[in-house]
Amino acid sequence: MDVMAKAFEEARKNPKLRKRLRIKAAFSLILLVGFLGVIFITIGTVVASKNGTFLGMTQLDYLKLRARYGIAMMFLIIIHLLLNRQVMKKELEILFG
Repeated sequence: MDVMAKAFEEARKNPKLRKRLRIKAAFSLILLVGFLGVIFITIGTVVASKNGTFLGMTQLDYLKLRARYGIAMMFLIIIHLLLNRQVMKKELEILFG
């Protein structure tokens, strides 16, 4: 059995860990949706720069949207890293230890 699968199975039995995993999963899902938004905005910027507009928005509109979206993504990434700092710490120990 996979180590992560075993850890998640144990967490399902513990209500406190299950709540924490749900919070982490929610933030991971929000980050995934945000990443898909970044891809869409990037494609829109490229197409608008070549054709003048894309879906009724100019390149400048996409750049403004990209700047606002970038700030929101930075905050989501910081929250995600804070929630997963223990896992990241263990991974870094394995990588550099």
